[in-house]
Amino acid sequence: MVAKRYQVFISSTRRDLGDERRAVAEALLEHGFIPIGMEQFPASGQAGWPLIERFIDECDYYVLIVGRLYGSQRPNGVSYVESEYDYAVATGKPVLAFLLDEEDVADKRVALFRAKIGQDRLRSAWRTPDELAREIVAALHKEIVDNPRPGWVRGDSLPAALDERVAALLDPCERLGIARIGEDGIAGPQLTEGIRNARVVRVMSTSAVRLFEIHKDAFAHMLGRGGDLRLLTPEPDGVFLRDVEVSESGGIDRGATIGDEIRVVRARLLETMADARRAAGGELHGTVSMGHFRSHLRSTLVLCDHAWGRLTITLPPARASETASLELRGGASRPLLTTCVRHFDRTWEIAEARGDVTALRAPGA
Repeated sequence: MVAKRYQVFISSTRRDLGDERRAVAEALLEHGFIPIGMEQFPASGQAGWPLIERFIDECDYYVLIVGRLYGSQRPNGVSYVESEYDYAVATGKPVLAFLLDEEDVADKRVALFRAKIGQDRLRSAWRTPDELAREIVAALHKEIVDNPRPGWVRGDSLPAALDERVAALLDPCERLGIARIGEDGIAGPQLTEGIRNARVVRVMSTSAVRLFEIHKDAFAHMLGRGGDLRLLTPEPDGVFLRDVEVSESGGIDRGATIGDEIRVVRARLLETMADARRAAGGELHGTVSMGHFRSHLRSTLVLCDHAWGRLTITLPPARASETASLELRGGASRPLLTTCVRHFDRTWEIAEARGDVTALRAPGA
């Protein structure tokens, strides 16, 4: 099992709690924790606050120690210790609070702070530095079980076999330009942004009916900027689609066929062109062409210029959640996206040569 260490942020005043801080830090180091506190902060005041936030963000657990003093204050009048506590609570850090066992608190600001902590969470009392250190170590070990955190692992402590398995997965992806593998239908914002910003979008799909429904606005934006959309679908009444229908239906009549979906796509494209034309003030700068192929895998291919792509191959009767999609990135050493572009362009040339490509015109143009 790989050893894991946890980073603990120690928040307290320094002038009255120097011995306590040293005892706690030594105990944490002895038990394998990584203590972080004001000793790591620059001497500058307000300029160091972003660094303090970063340390709290990176820690696994936040330990607060309250003594007799309120401590130095930020320009807003709140002490650094109370500000650190507020930030840890606001960001959802596990907070362990330890208050000096003292009934009469002279400083009213400390009394109010103690009352605030008591309202927010459980707190523990302490009298001596050694008692405080023991209490904190015990509380942290319990918190690790009750509220586990990511922790830190030495890079060279990972098993060699794990490194080899990770490399076996990542190296081919890096060579081929595969940035992400996910379920079909879960494209994320990358697909939308890729369409919106592309000069040329190539789409090769069995129907693409959902693609043009979900990303209609992105396609309209691209066309309004003068983009070029090229869509390849099967022949609506061809043999390929009849075979797909038989394979996926299991003999059950689904009603609308994929051929019907392709006719819906054509109508949706015309609507998208009309939207782009209206948004551009009555003139459509982009172009849309639609062609048909006669043999094809059951798949969807979306290519945004030579920079980004998404490839999904479905093996009927698999459902979308059972199908993987590859997010592709371009570049000189990323051959899979380049191969997909070449495949599309060659299929497009064949469709053009057969007269199976039609330039669509926006309604009212």
